[in-house]
Amino acid sequence: MPVLTDLSVLSLVACALYAVVAGASFRAGREARAKRQQPWHLKAWSLITLYFVLLIILRLFSIEEGLREGMREMLEIQNLLADRRSFQGPIIAIAIALFTGAAMFAAYWTSQRVSGRRNIAVAVAIGACGAMLATMVMRTVSLHALDRLLNGPLKLNWVGDIGSSLAVLGAALFYVSVIRGKRNQRK
Repeated sequence: MPVLTDLSVLSLVACALYAVVAGASFRAGREARAKRQQPWHLKAWSLITLYFVLLIILRLFSIEEGLREGMREMLEIQNLLADRRSFQGPIIAIAIALFTGAAMFAAYWTSQRVSGRRNIAVAVAIGACGAMLATMVMRTVSLHALDRLLNGPLKLNWVGDIGSSLAVLGAALFYVSVIRGKRNQRK
């Protein structure tokens, strides 16, 4: 297990961003509870807070990197490392198909059943967490061509990671402001 002092500056910045997002999500959940919003709002914000706390732990202890290295070692032991592309390709295709299908279903379901600014803010935060999870799966499977796409000039890895985090942060802050705005209108 890596020592925390071995972390890169980028990992520390990511942990700080995750902590800010976790704090904002916690605050949104607290506001949902205090203002007696729909029960699923509190559940969603609580799970999102937990998710970002887990991301901090994953980053601090380089667990994602450890998984990647563990899979590489397992492939080396079984003499499959040279042939990994033959099965990584289908795994990536399945993962992309599953995440795309889930995203399309979620977008359709949300458009049919979710209305109102608070509900949409929660749905956006959940969707952004899904995008973050998809990014993590793609990094972990680590196919060379995919690595070039994720870490190439467009830095899609950063877009997926930082962009998703900022989307959740924005949704949480918006949610809190909408709830507080409604309270101030009643006075």
